[in-house]
Amino acid sequence: MTGDVNEEVAAASVVPEYEAKIAALERNVGQLTMKVDLLEKTPRLHLVMRQRELIDQGAALSPSA
Repeated sequence: MTGDVNEEVAAASVVPEYEAKIAALERNVGQLTMKVDLLEKTPRLHLVMRQRELIDQGAALSPSA
């Protein structure tokens, strides 16, 4: 019986942590959804953003001088 109570207390203590993670993921999904909607409405902006991503990736991959 005591083991059951300890397990319930341990499980209950994790709930707020999971709720915070879920909220962060929901915010991220919302931001990405807005970005996709914007890119679908403005095809030229998509090309500019893609070029910027490639430039950023190139800068991240190039060795520091």
